Amino acid sequence: MNRALWLGLGLILLSNAVALGGVWYNRSGEPEARLTLSPRELEPVSDALLRGEENSGLRLRLSWRHAAGNARLPWLDAAKLDELGFSAEDLERPLSRQLPRRVWLVLELDGPAYRRQLDGARQALQAAESALQAAPDNQELQRQRDERRRQLQYEEQQASRLMLVDAGVDAEALRRRWPDRRRLVLLSGRIEPYRHGAQADYGASIRLDGARLSLPRANRELFRGWPRGHDETGPKVQVEVAFGRRHEPWVLSVRQ
Repeated sequence: MNRALWLGLGLILLSNAVALGGVWYNRSGEPEARLTLSPRELEPVSDALLRGEENSGLRLRLSWRHAAGNARLPWLDAAKLDELGFSAEDLERPLSRQLPRRVWLVLELDGPAYRRQLDGARQALQAAESALQAAPDNQELQRQRDERRRQLQYEEQQASRLMLVDAGVDAEALRRRWPDRRRLVLLSGRIEPYRHGAQADYGASIRLDGARLSLPRANRELFRGWPRGHDETGPKVQVEVAFGRRHEPWVLSVRQ
């Protein structure tokens, strides 16, 4: 073999060794967090993977959200922006001109943030039903009642319960603030905040890192035919996911 070919093979072997070493390190010791997720909190990266028998596994990603129907983030204020390294009051360099920053993001599973979503959907339905009782022949009010009913059903049965609740630059400080490792996970990501409207409310464009994981081939049959339509639920399974020392996830078990 010529020298260039040896060098190429060496680089491939070195890259594989580094990748395997990273996986080993991430999975060594006690996981940083463990979450039991449903298909509501998972989605396939590509549905083509479900049809290709040659694939050894199914690639998934975490499905998460923040308060639905509201562009502002309730936990993001001027003090939090300063904590994350932004300047909310810099008139010469507004948020729209400040570069995104890498941060730690806190995701909460089936906790108070999700319960507030449910309560809001129930209250919206109750308000729509009360309005319709006062004018039972009003077709617009009937439409609004039906829409609120569908929204509540979606929240109860299909919407992800994995909610973004906080961000910070210090993972250890965040873990002390959010100690429940069975419901809360810390993942790295990037945040690009913006002012929402003329008031002192803020929203953000957020990208999550390390949110993908592989489903072993042995469990793929349980997910056949998924994803379904928007108004249908996914397979009736629970997926236990661990997050390791590098906060990267992997599947521990899948059970029906």
